[in-house]
Amino acid sequence: MTQDTMTRLATRISMPLVGFCLLGLLTDDAVSSSVLIILSTWTGLTMGTLLSPGLRRSRDTIDLVGSLILTCSTGFFASPFVPVLLLVVALSGFRYGARRALRQAFVTTVVIAMAFMMTASDSISVSHFSASILALSLALHGLALLGGRLAGRWHDLEEQHDQILWALEEGIVVTDRSGYVIEANPAAKSFLRFPTVKSWEGVALNVLLRRNSDREFMEALTQPGNTQRDVQWSGRDGIERSFRIRTTLLESGLLLSVFTDRTAERRAFEAEARLTHLQELDELSLGLAHEIRNPLASLRGAAEELSAGRLSEVQTERMTRIITRESDRLDRTVNNFLDYSARRKTQKSQKVEASKGVSEVIETIRERTDCSDMSICSEIQSGLFIQSDRDAWNSIVSNLAINAIEACSGVGVLKISLSQEENMILLRVSDDGPGMSEAVKKKVFHPFFTTKPREGGLGLAIVRKIVEESGGWIDLETGIDSGTEFTIGIPGIFEEEIFEMKAGQS
Repeated sequence: MTQDTMTRLATRISMPLVGFCLLGLLTDDAVSSSVLIILSTWTGLTMGTLLSPGLRRSRDTIDLVGSLILTCSTGFFASPFVPVLLLVVALSGFRYGARRALRQAFVTTVVIAMAFMMTASDSISVSHFSASILALSLALHGLALLGGRLAGRWHDLEEQHDQILWALEEGIVVTDRSGYVIEANPAAKSFLRFPTVKSWEGVALNVLLRRNSDREFMEALTQPGNTQRDVQWSGRDGIERSFRIRTTLLESGLLLSVFTDRTAERRAFEAEARLTHLQELDELSLGLAHEIRNPLASLRGAAEELSAGRLSEVQTERMTRIITRESDRLDRTVNNFLDYSARRKTQKSQKVEASKGVSEVIETIRERTDCSDMSICSEIQSGLFIQSDRDAWNSIVSNLAINAIEACSGVGVLKISLSQEENMILLRVSDDGPGMSEAVKKKVFHPFFTTKPREGGLGLAIVRKIVEESGGWIDLETGIDSGTEFTIGIPGIFEEEIFEMKAGQS
């Protein structure tokens, strides 16, 4: 893990700093100039390991020698700096393993024993010395083993951590506050088409992603958020890829970025959309051909009868009516097709009073001659507005209502309701007619599909197209002999939004 200069300096001089802190345990008389010189020299040498590459490998030895000299010069076994000596051996075991720490513990025990015997007076009892050296030796060797054991556990955890990172299919990049990479797994390098053997540790992100086309990707890696972000990124091979990135700010201040390559998924979705579009075009073409072929056959037959010149006046008039009727039918088919194919661009700044539109359609339907035996029930909530085109909204209501009337053959109950649920305006149109089978239900929104004996239309197909382009949805509930109910949901405009629109238009 990359550390800044101040962190590394504090780590290197940590042992001498502990020694300076322990000076407080000594009396003023005991704090001699020699102790201060030893601590200062020790601190200087450890700082030198940071600056001089040749001394870096000697850091552990410098700490051991410094703590030994300090302990021996301040009372040996009774020295307040014995904890520093124990800590040095324990850290050695943690850093380099138990074997090296045990050697240091043995050398330390021998050096202290020899130095003590060389400087001690004859009045020191052998039993007291033996007990002291044994206790110190056991403490040193025990801490050496403990440090080595902790080092082994730490090594195992690091291996597990690395194995998990290597096994993950998601790309993972960890950066510090300055934008330098702390860690990156092979999947991240593979996604970005970098060599997996090259280490990213200590490299700045703006060096790895330095092109102008990399800017959006780098922003996604450096700006934490609560949501995932989809980014289109073009690699150095010129191929555009799609990534989903989530960057989280950890408590330590590091940034953790997890991203997945969704290129294959996006391409599959686009291919499926193209295939669906082609299938719709195929169905539309077949339906259009069928709708044109039938009136053309009638026109051809009538034209042949007229051209033969053997018809009576009554027959001629009948053939003329056929030509007019089938020509009108062709005209309606073409107009419906153009209406369906044209992209409707709803005016977002225009508010439409949905309640008024539904009421107008109901009033018009009541005047139809084929509705004389229909019972029309309505429940309209007033003051509901939507973003749409007025004619398009009336077309939706009219198509659904007429479809229900024709399904009931002009005899039955038609229910129309308009209400608000949360931020949606819901239109429900239902009838008590014969309903639909599952097979019919699946095709009811297809262009030119119809259950009528003649002339299929685009009414429901146009309704679905308008609703979806308005940001809404349409649902159908039906069953054989159980009637049919269409439910449409379109985003509503409420008081605050209406006020804002009026202010913008004024």
